Amino acid sequence: MERKILLKQLHDGLRQYFPAALWQGSSQRREIALTFDAGPNDQETPELLTLLDQYRVTATFFHVGVRAAAAPRLVKQVTAAGHQIGLHGYEHQSFLFKDSATLCQELAESQRLLAEASGRSQTAFNAVRPPFGHFTPAILQTLNDTGYLPTMWSLVPFHWLQSAEATVRQVITGVDNGAIIVFHEGLPGPNVAKLTATILPQLLAEGYRFVTIHEMWANLQRNMP
Repeated sequence: MERKILLKQLHDGLRQYFPAALWQGSSQRREIALTFDAGPNDQETPELLTLLDQYRVTATFFHVGVRAAAAPRLVKQVTAAGHQIGLHGYEHQSFLFKDSATLCQELAESQRLLAEASGRSQTAFNAVRPPFGHFTPAILQTLNDTGYLPTMWSLVPFHWLQSAEATVRQVITGVDNGAIIVFHEGLPGPNVAKLTATILPQLLAEGYRFVTIHEMWANLQRNMP
């Protein structure tokens, strides 16, 4: 319980000091954004698509540019299923080691690859989650100035470091209105699709609705004074 309180205090502090990024949706809406980083992945992406279709749940996949280029079929399947795709860098590298021009060039190339694979406009892929959560105020300013939506999270279960039971418990006890949950594709540990299959029915039974990051941004902006 003490660890949970400390993490919430840290999260609230980050939200206060970096309001230009999305850390959580509305506390007044019983909705959750379920997100998957670091794909597409040949095994886990198809499993997740089948599962999400079974529960009629939409999610947001933050793809890595070079991985999307290697698996355009999966990119097309994700978008065809009605899910959002965001950017997780061109390669899974920290943004801290890139100057603004390089970062923008790589993000634009990732957008081009995703648009080519999906048949959608490049501007559809404007949500950005920095790999490892690494950012600075200058990076956030660059993303905002160039039309991107910097997107963080409220709940990251360390599923690659712990048991399935611990991860499920961390999500179920830590979730609340407006939560942004992050899972990762292609990491060691329990299968992500199986974890999601355990968590989804419990959250649906509690009355949560699942939305994309774009929907969460739009709902927040709609309620701004």
